[in-house]
Amino acid sequence: MMVMKIMMAMVVMVVMMMVMAGEESTSAFLHHSLGRRFFIAFVATHETPGVNIFVPRESAGSSVPLGVMREVAAAGGCSVAVVAVTSPDQVTATLARDSARTLNVALLDTPQQVAMFVEVSEASLLSERSWLVLGDLQALDDTERRPVLAIDNMVTFASLEDSENVTTTTNTTKTVTAPSRVIVREAYSVVDDTPLKVETLGVWLGGGGRVPEAKEHWSDRRTNLTGLHLRCTTMPQAPFVYTSPPDRDLNVNITGGFAKEIWDALQEILGFTYSCRLPWDRTFGVVDADGSWSGLVGELVEGHADVVVTALDHNDERAKAVTFVTGLREIGYSMVVRRPGLMEQTWTSFTSELLPEAWLGTIAFVVLAPPFLVLCACYSPFETERVTFKDAYILAIGAFAVQGSWLEVRSVSTRIVFITIFMATLVVYAHYTSALVSLLTVASTSVGFSSLQELVQDGSYRFGFKSGTLLEQEFRKAHHSVFRDVWEELVLPHADSLVTEDHQGIAKATKEKYVYMMEDNMYRSNYGNNCLVMQVRGRYFTTQTGMALRRHSPLTKILDAQLIKFRDGGLLSRAWRRWQPMMTHCTAQSVVAIELNHLFTAFLLLLLGMILSVVILPCERLHWRVVGRLKTVRAQQIQVMRRKGLVSPLPPPQDLPAASGDISLMGRLRYSTQYSPPFAPFGTL
Repeated sequence: MMVMKIMMAMVVMVVMMMVMAGEESTSAFLHHSLGRRFFIAFVATHETPGVNIFVPRESAGSSVPLGVMREVAAAGGCSVAVVAVTSPDQVTATLARDSARTLNVALLDTPQQVAMFVEVSEASLLSERSWLVLGDLQALDDTERRPVLAIDNMVTFASLEDSENVTTTTNTTKTVTAPSRVIVREAYSVVDDTPLKVETLGVWLGGGGRVPEAKEHWSDRRTNLTGLHLRCTTMPQAPFVYTSPPDRDLNVNITGGFAKEIWDALQEILGFTYSCRLPWDRTFGVVDADGSWSGLVGELVEGHADVVVTALDHNDERAKAVTFVTGLREIGYSMVVRRPGLMEQTWTSFTSELLPEAWLGTIAFVVLAPPFLVLCACYSPFETERVTFKDAYILAIGAFAVQGSWLEVRSVSTRIVFITIFMATLVVYAHYTSALVSLLTVASTSVGFSSLQELVQDGSYRFGFKSGTLLEQEFRKAHHSVFRDVWEELVLPHADSLVTEDHQGIAKATKEKYVYMMEDNMYRSNYGNNCLVMQVRGRYFTTQTGMALRRHSPLTKILDAQLIKFRDGGLLSRAWRRWQPMMTHCTAQSVVAIELNHLFTAFLLLLLGMILSVVILPCERLHWRVVGRLKTVRAQQIQVMRRKGLVSPLPPPQDLPAASGDISLMGRLRYSTQYSPPFAPFGTL
């Protein structure tokens, strides 16, 4: 009997020990010594300025031991508060009041605590602040309502894990379980109806020191998006996106392009699936007067799509409606105009070689140089050549035609003027003929303007771009005077200034005096080999372009993290080079036959010369009747008188007074007339 009593006592003791061990192992997280030490170490590791422990109001008194609060405050040097709440609104008010670095704590020890955490998660309060959830993660799977753990949540889960301790005595062997370590995890879900993805961050064995924590940002760690299907909206835009023809529901497949290659790389890493469609209005998106958005931006704002996969230009207005990820490229817009052809000018074909100032200078030289020649020829005592104004002007005009001269000047001063006339005309002639030959053989690249300001000042061109793009928004709401003038003077007055497709704008630029503004990369990809048009130097509205997500999408930081890795690793630049087209140099122009309109100016000058000669002919006849006939009669009288010996012959040249150096100009003029006989009236001989 004694042995039986002893054995019964031993069984009771073992049962009591097992019950006590079971109670210790199933106690609340902060009521366990290992849990308390972990909590203290966690607060010290993160150096948080304060701790808020949220508990349901009905269990506020028993959820957190007072000793834990004192130990945490003493070890971490921070304030600790137990906040009893009944609704997520009270949690929101507390978060708004405290610092963003405050650590927020939730417990999973009781069903009430689990329900409170679920309500907080449904209120989307887990993504802006750091949270530490203490308790068994399995408790979340046992509830009817699953917590909303978005992919960008900032929650760290810590749970106690039991280990088996085997104890052997002389007659029996017993196994006792007791918490011996803390498992640190994170959990997220990419879709509400998919299981939680749980990742272990580390194990804390209670030996003191820092607790395990993630070394990377959550966006670098959470790369498993399997099960996520994204609704994509896109627009074909070379070389970024090429699409298949849309079906009646505007569904398309992205068949290629630079953005497609980057999107495929993201899909391979993250594991999501997607399907794409075009926006109903097939525009990129502008905001209307009522604040609503069209195009790609409107698809995101209205919730019809999750992501834009094409080159959507960044600007401040769109950034208020959607969230841009890291840009793929920097882009800009330039003006496209018809390429000037050979001798396209009609009125200025033979006058555009010199600027108006150069023509005025040339005319002034022709007018002023001959008088200097006459002056030097008349006043120089060493000059034997008599130079009249008529001879001097004929000499200057003939020099422009590279003609010689019959004059034989002898004085140094006269020769200097003579050489100056020929050298100046030679320089002008060489420049004019070279420019004329270039105009006949090489197409000019000048269109008369090089900026929007000069385009407005020119006034002879129309201006347009593709509607529903960044340009429409920038010009319509422009504060800069030049952009505002372009919109008001060149776009608004013409109803057909804006087009819906790029090929329409290029066609208008080819056939009309129309300037079309479009994105540089699209021009090079689609129209870089079109030698009928050309880009005008200068870029406008440079900005980043790339993909976009819905406002405050949790995928933003994940895509940003991967795109930054692509950029730093050179993937973006290599993919971009692969999608660049081969450019054609439009310098080898075919031979263009000279037509009548090319020589219109030359024929016009000839016609004007003929008309001028016809106008001067009556004047010459009138002059002949008044003056010329008298001179002829006088010359006839002199010849008759010389034959009769009534007039002495002229002295030989060597006896002329001009050979001496002491005769004045007036004396030379008198000598030239002293041998003329007196005038005899007509008809007396």
